[in-house]
Parts: sequence; structure tokens; C-alpha cells
Amino acid sequence: MVSVVDLRKRGIKAVEEELKESDKAIISFKGKPKYVMLPIEEYEKMELDIAYAQLKKKKELGVAYESDAKTLIKKIEDEL
Repeated sequence: MVSVVDLRKRGIKAVEEELKESDKAIISFKGKPKYVMLPIEEYEKMELDIAYAQLKKKKELGVAYESDAKTLIKKIEDEL
């Protein structure tokens, strides 16, 4: 965990050191965890995982649109 004071004094170096030991750096404010910093690769993976879970849920509910590429291109062209 990186304190706000340490972050102010040492800057990104404090975060980089924390990320060497963990996949995320937790920033504490007044002794309590307040923020999380992630490498961009981890953040992007998390976004993809969330998008996949949302799509999977929509498919289960029957509201996801499924199509082949040709049909999808035709649909897009018709909407333009």
C-alpha cells in the first residue's frame, strides 16, 4: 500500500515499486485504502472481462444480437 504522503514525496516511483510486488497499487488516504492503480494492460483486460460478462448475460437473456459478418455489414449499411 502506498500512502498519499509517500506518493507526494516520491511520485510515480512509489507506485512502480508497489507494482513490482503486486498486480495493483493501493493508495491510502489517512490510513485507509482509497484508490487503486493498475498497469494499463491489467485495466484493459479487466474491461474486456466485464464486456464479455455483459455480453454473456445479454445472450442468456436473449437480447444479444447474433449474426454473420455479411448480415451485420448489411444492417450497418441500412442504418446509414
